[in-house]
Amino acid sequence: MVNFVMLLFAGIFADTKEQEHTGGFVTDPNGKYVVFQEEKKEFESDIDLQDYVLDFFDEKEVEIEKENTQRVKISGKTMLKRHAGIGNYIAGDLNYNMTFEKTQDGYRYWFTDLSYQPYVKDRYGKIVPANAKPIPLEKEMSKINKGVWKKQREFAFQTMNEFAGKLNDYLGRVDAPKVIAIN
Repeated sequence: MVNFVMLLFAGIFADTKEQEHTGGFVTDPNGKYVVFQEEKKEFESDIDLQDYVLDFFDEKEVEIEKENTQRVKISGKTMLKRHAGIGNYIAGDLNYNMTFEKTQDGYRYWFTDLSYQPYVKDRYGKIVPANAKPIPLEKEMSKINKGVWKKQREFAFQTMNEFAGKLNDYLGRVDAPKVIAIN
């Protein structure tokens, strides 16, 4: 009985700051959420991975900045299709900054500066971006909104992981043999 009372007492006053849930994101030293991928893969020496990355982002609305032959910075957004609210519509956009680097034995890239631009229904029933600044995913919400925001972070993490997986799959086909159809 004494052990049960001590356990209950310790549980009430436990430090919950260390157990803070980030929705799956890893934090960098500045406290920003990051999605990081690193692949070790040998490529032919004449392959320019930057061209493949730029081809992947060609159709999307992005801003591309080439720093040098080994590094590219990309700013863009992707749709967040799930959300913690009621309804089944696009929840908003996830804005990101991505850095892609070619290394000696492969490549690595990371998404950072993640922010959420919510969508709302206008008076005609169309889904449009809300008239609010994008909300950084690191921002803490009030007690009332904390549960919904936690779920929204989890959906954002799933979306960014799927996006990173698509990029990985695309870059994984770089050395794949090309099929030529002969009629």
